[in-house]
Amino acid sequence: MANNNTEAAFTFSWLALKLLGRGLYSNPWNALSELVANGLDAGATDVHIYIDATNKTDATIEVLDNGSGMSRSDIDSYVTVGRDKRKAEDDNRGVDQPMGRKGIGKLAALFLSPHFYISTKHVREASKWELDARDGKISDDEHPQLASVLDVPSTPNDELWNATTTGTRITILGVDLTGYGPQAIQALNTRLANQFLLPVSEKPRVLLWVQRVGKSQDRAYEPVEKSTAFGNFTEILHRFNNTEYRPLELSGGLPVVKIPAKGIPGGIFSCTQRLEPLEELPDEIDGWAELGDDLNLEDRTYKGRPFALTGWLGVHATIKSEAAQANDSRFAKNKFYNPAQIRLYVRGKLASDNILPQLGLTGTYVNYIEGEISFDLLDDDELPDIATANRQDFDQTDKRVLLLRALIRPLVRRLMQGRNNLAAAITKNADDEKSRRETAGKKHFSQQLRLDFAHYEEIPQAARDELHSIISNKIQGDVAPKQKYRIFISHASADQAFATLIDELLRARGAREDEIFYTSRPGATTVSTDANALREVVRRNITDDNTLVFYLTSKNFMKSQYCLFEGGAGWATRAVSEYLKLNVEFQAIPGWLTNGRAEAILLDSGGEIILTPEIHNYLIEGILNPMIDHLNRGRDIIGEDQLRRYVRRELPSVVEMSRSSESPEDYFDPDIVEHWNVIVEPAMPNYLSLYHGPTNHV
Repeated sequence: MANNNTEAAFTFSWLALKLLGRGLYSNPWNALSELVANGLDAGATDVHIYIDATNKTDATIEVLDNGSGMSRSDIDSYVTVGRDKRKAEDDNRGVDQPMGRKGIGKLAALFLSPHFYISTKHVREASKWELDARDGKISDDEHPQLASVLDVPSTPNDELWNATTTGTRITILGVDLTGYGPQAIQALNTRLANQFLLPVSEKPRVLLWVQRVGKSQDRAYEPVEKSTAFGNFTEILHRFNNTEYRPLELSGGLPVVKIPAKGIPGGIFSCTQRLEPLEELPDEIDGWAELGDDLNLEDRTYKGRPFALTGWLGVHATIKSEAAQANDSRFAKNKFYNPAQIRLYVRGKLASDNILPQLGLTGTYVNYIEGEISFDLLDDDELPDIATANRQDFDQTDKRVLLLRALIRPLVRRLMQGRNNLAAAITKNADDEKSRRETAGKKHFSQQLRLDFAHYEEIPQAARDELHSIISNKIQGDVAPKQKYRIFISHASADQAFATLIDELLRARGAREDEIFYTSRPGATTVSTDANALREVVRRNITDDNTLVFYLTSKNFMKSQYCLFEGGAGWATRAVSEYLKLNVEFQAIPGWLTNGRAEAILLDSGGEIILTPEIHNYLIEGILNPMIDHLNRGRDIIGEDQLRRYVRRELPSVVEMSRSSESPEDYFDPDIVEHWNVIVEPAMPNYLSLYHGPTNHV
């Protein structure tokens, strides 16, 4: 017989213990949470978890707490499997309501590895123990035993343990973490945090340090923290009998939540988060009849035992990761974490990671529900134990589980209906916006049509009016006018300085890049070496959208096949009032590009290009403001802010300017002057040399 002071044998055989462990835990993290729960039950204020995963086939896991530790009699209790620790006064040494009940949590260490050490410090004594049930050390029929030892393997936690007055340290060797990649280990912090309901105050704490290949070996414990994306909920129901357990996010101001919404300005629907009390007994209840006389709603008791539903339930604004993270960066949806879950806690420990599927609810927004609910009636000391064999769920036929479902189901329905109401509001806003855009689009189409007809003086006014009426009435029917208004800058690459000037002056007024098709913009990705691909891009921008075409004509323009293609496409699809021009010289204006407007020429009589009052004013009145007016029509349709026009100041007479020592440049728009000086003027020497040379480049 073994010496009772140096050995303590488990009450089950090694084969029975292995089978029990496999049935209890589905992965190392669930087993690890049991070891943490043991420390918390022992009254620990700090539980440290250390994982050395530098060699995942032979990892080390260590759990160290500063709880009450274990005496020699506690070691005997440790090896007794199935002992109800709540009924043993000597086991209830740490907390009033321990999480554990059946005395099987010690199997967690055996699940992780057949070889581990226990160091423990109790107020009466300290001791060290080893269990070694590796292959060849023990047969399946034998009972494993803890053997007293003088030393345990050294780890980076030696200093931390030496500073601990009372507590327990479990060092587990040879843990196989193969198959658990960096993402799984990185998600461990959140998974461990979700295993428990702890006060939001500093104590007790669970701290984690994972050593991995390529990571610093310095001790780096971090508190495990829940990463619930509270900022992504549109509505939250909550109730806490003890406010120490209420998340901090439910105590502050209410955030504005954004929901992706096609068809409304900006594509975003915003609403203020609603925070409402969680009504324990909602007005509309189903399932009470199944509970019979065991339930007393007036006293809120079941079989004479009080019950309370506490915690929070919320409905997400969106479950699309990018949009949800814009509301709260903590949002995650991957194989390691799914926000569509209601976590159930009993006595502060996770009892079921998701009871949402058990509610039997369907609908678009059932997968938008997340919550954390406590219902301690499921593990009441005075009622039968209904936990399943793996201790990770409950007997679904028990009336207490039916009561829980009956309490939660109407709350979830309420949240889903609230999210449905938001969806309906978004749909109405989108419909209203569509109607407004169509009305505005038809108005601008009618105005543009009248301007176009004004260029055909050979058509009698009465005929023009009649045509205008017929076409305008037609557009009021099923035909929808174009709603995307754009500017198309057609130019040769050699004339880039002038095209860039126009592009940047428009953007200086707030025009977006997507409102201006300009292939020479630095960093633009529209340019293609494939001529067919480029032609397709040009065709879409000229014909599919309501596009105002701007031609920058020059000898370079005339020599470019792309420019001629763009010019032909614009000429064939535009009314005479729907394109603008800026010309380097008269001789380079294509004969088919004329709309009866005054022509502005950049080259002066001396062959130079400088910013004269005539060029400055033409840039404003003949190019920039017509472009801005065009874009503003589109912005009016889609409900965006209007762009500010450029203002041309009237020049005083030469005599008046002389009297005040002024020059024409003093009356130029400062933005135009700045852009001209930065973009155009430095490029002119080389540009003019090439332009006037025997050949010029496209």
